[in-house]
Amino acid sequence: MIRETDQILVVCQDDAIANRFAQVLHEEYTVNIATTWDESMESINRHQHQVLMLDPALLKESTAAAIEETCLASPDTRIIIIETPSSPDINQVELFKHGVHGFCRGDIAPELLLKAMQAVCSGELWLQRSLITQVIDELARIRTPGAGRKVKCLTPRELEVAEMVHKGGNNKTIARKLDISERTVKAHLSAIFRKLDIENRLHLALFFNDLA
Repeated sequence: MIRETDQILVVCQDDAIANRFAQVLHEEYTVNIATTWDESMESINRHQHQVLMLDPALLKESTAAAIEETCLASPDTRIIIIETPSSPDINQVELFKHGVHGFCRGDIAPELLLKAMQAVCSGELWLQRSLITQVIDELARIRTPGAGRKVKCLTPRELEVAEMVHKGGNNKTIARKLDISERTVKAHLSAIFRKLDIENRLHLALFFNDLA
């Protein structure tokens, strides 16, 4: 039986970078490549991509606007920004607030690219350690109105998964403790994010901080 793989869309104006990323990732993921933003949106609307790797250098609009367009078209798609010498200036903290899940350089080492993809596919974030405190401080200022009411829409199992994420559990640990598959954990997280109207695990942890 062929294992179902996560679909990755690489949108990059540099063919060498796109092809290198595809070569590194193809053994674990189904990788598609687009070279224009219009082409990428057509692909996003046709397929359920787990991750979009986006080079802002090819965008005619702002990076934040492109992220918002992606989130509207495919809320479950996670976004990694590719940083290259031709990329515009990027404020990583601001883009995290818009829904980005990670950043990587165009010349990222193959082993780190795989780690980044595994982390983001698991619902985690991929960012420089030096930015972690700043991102948390910025997002902690965003309060969640009616957090106590919203959490009541979760099923008992979803609430259990959410609380484990809040305590720092990753998908593998949660799956083992609950005796379910990692794919089932991902499905629960997608439902939790949708019901609570949040973007990622960091937002989920902050959401539960608001319940304290």
